[in-house]
Amino acid sequence: MLRYSQVCFTTAQRWNWLWLGLALTTTVACSAELPFVAAPTALPTATATATLAPSPAPSTPTATLTPTPTPTPIPTPDVTAIHGLADAGLAAVGTAIGDAALICLRYEDTTGDGAPEWLALAHQNTDPPRLSAYILTADTVYPLEPASPEAGKPNVGLGQYPTCEVEVRDVNADGKPEIAIFGHADNNQTLLHLFAWDGDGATPSGYRRLGYFYGDAGVRFVDRDGDLAEEIWEGHRERQAPNLAWYVIFTWREQTYGWSTDRYDWYALNRPQTYPTHKPEYAVIAFYLALDDRDLPGAYNLMSPQEGRTYETWALGYATTERVSVGSVHTIPGTETENGARVAAMVTSWDNEGGMIIGRLWNTEWATVRTADGWRLTSATAELLEEWTATYWP
Repeated sequence: MLRYSQVCFTTAQRWNWLWLGLALTTTVACSAELPFVAAPTALPTATATATLAPSPAPSTPTATLTPTPTPTPIPTPDVTAIHGLADAGLAAVGTAIGDAALICLRYEDTTGDGAPEWLALAHQNTDPPRLSAYILTADTVYPLEPASPEAGKPNVGLGQYPTCEVEVRDVNADGKPEIAIFGHADNNQTLLHLFAWDGDGATPSGYRRLGYFYGDAGVRFVDRDGDLAEEIWEGHRERQAPNLAWYVIFTWREQTYGWSTDRYDWYALNRPQTYPTHKPEYAVIAFYLALDDRDLPGAYNLMSPQEGRTYETWALGYATTERVSVGSVHTIPGTETENGARVAAMVTSWDNEGGMIIGRLWNTEWATVRTADGWRLTSATAELLEEWTATYWP
C-alpha cells in the first residue's frame, strides 16, 4: 500500500499556490502518517426523530386607512360679474376721457401688489391732437401726466398720433413694475414717458413720472453692458452724416434716470454700409462701428497705409472682440489743420477671454490725415480707465 507523508498548508499558502501556479515555499508538517484512501468510506445515516411544528399563519395588519378628502369644487365663474366689472371700467374710462376716443384698454398690475388695474389710452382730436393715459382702480382715476413741452413746441401730450405702444414690466430691475408709453409726433419724433406707482397703499400719492425722452432717431430700451438693468437710449440724427445717429444713454441711479454716457450707431442697417469720412471725427466713428459690425476689412480700409501692418497681422488683434462702442468723439482743439487732426473718443470694448466677457473702457486719441478718399486714421494712443466682467451677455 502506498503511503505518503502528509503536508499541511495554510489557507493563504493554498491560495498563493492556486493563484500563482508555483510550489509553496513554506510548509507545516503533520505529526501523523495517514494511509492513502482510494475511495471515501460511507458515513452512517442518522435518522431524525423530532417532529417540526407548523409555523403559525401571519397575523393580518389592522391599520386604519384615512379617507381621501373630497376636493372643494371650483366655483363656476360669474359671467355677469365679469361683464359688470368690464362695464364699470368702461364707464369710468368714459367719464375720465370725456369726448376723446378710446384707443386701447389694458388690465394690468401697475402697482406690483398682484391686483390689476385698468390702463386706458385715449386720443383727443384737438389742435394739435393729443394722446393721454389713465389708471383706474375701484374708486380712483389717476391721470398719467405728460411732460410739459419745450418753449415754442406744440403740446402733444404723450404723443400726437393714436397709437397703443405700452409696456408694463420691471424695466430698471428695482423690483417694481414701470409703465412705458411710447408716442409719436411730427418730424419723425419718438416720445417715451415712463411712470411708476408712488405709494405704500396706506398713503398713496399716485403715479410718478420717472422720465421723459424723445428723439428723431428713436427711443429704446437697451441692456448693452450686461448688468440686467435696461438703459434708455434717446436717439438723434447726425445731420452732416445722415446714416449716423447719436444716442444719449440714461441710466437708473438713486430713484431717477440720469444722463450717463453717449454712443454713436447706424441710423439704418444698410448692407453694404457707407462709411462717412468727410470729417476726421466721422472717420473715427465709422472705424469703430465697422469693428462692431465685424466688418474688419472695412475697418482696415479706414486706416492710412502709413500705419504699416498687413491686414492679417492687424486683424489678429481683434480675434476675441465681441462688441465695440464709441462715444464722446470730438476733434481736439488746436490740432486740426488742412490735412491733419487729432480726434479723442471714449471707446468701450467687450472681449471673450476664456469664456468670460470682459468689458473695458478706454480713453483713445487718434491721429488722422486727409487723403484723396477722405480722412483716414494713422496711429492711436489708448488709456485703460476701467475693466469689469459682464454679469450677463445679451
